[in-house]
Amino acid sequence: MKSRCAGRWVTHKFEHKAKSGHLHFNDWLNFEEEFQKDFMPLDSEAAAINMLEATAYFQGRWLVSNYLDQFKDLIKDSGYTDLKTIVVKFC
Repeated sequence: MKSRCAGRWVTHKFEHKAKSGHLHFNDWLNFEEEFQKDFMPLDSEAAAINMLEATAYFQGRWLVSNYLDQFKDLIKDSGYTDLKTIVVKFC
């Protein structure tokens, strides 16, 4: 939780603590709810499919390891199981 979206999320929460003097979360359940709201879309399957089907989805300047990690997550979330489809989406 030190970089990218998660890093920005944590930074925002600590900025809240600095201003208010207390953490944004009252307990673990409150943390879970907030985390899920911000990081788990209501329809993660549709969001993953939309990302994979977009013409703008490609590695670009990403490190291969970062691209591969996101790609694996998108495939899992999308529900794609056909290996040919997965290869086409990766290419």
